[in-house]
Amino acid sequence: MAHYKGLISCPIKEEAEKILAILLEQKLAAGGFITDGISNHWWQGKIDKEPYWNISIFTIKKHFDKIINIVEKESTDDTPGVTFYKIDYGNKKFLDWITLNT
Repeated sequence: MAHYKGLISCPIKEEAEKILAILLEQKLAAGGFITDGISNHWWQGKIDKEPYWNISIFTIKKHFDKIINIVEKESTDDTPGVTFYKIDYGNKKFLDWITLNT
């Protein structure tokens, strides 16, 4: 089974906390953590700079569409950032934990 790390960006801390809670409750993510920083990005023809919160999650491919739908529903962002990165190799116990909890 393939395992993935997902990255979800949110403009509001409470929004990030709510999204992570929903993903965990629905077992769409085995776990996750939230970090913050300043996002510098192009938006509507100019460079924008504002605080953002990033949720890193661990999941499996069959949950991608459900995760994206939840983020689009819960996010206040016009274009919510949701991406997934395949984990090619890792601690077998950790990967088994992802499988067991999603």
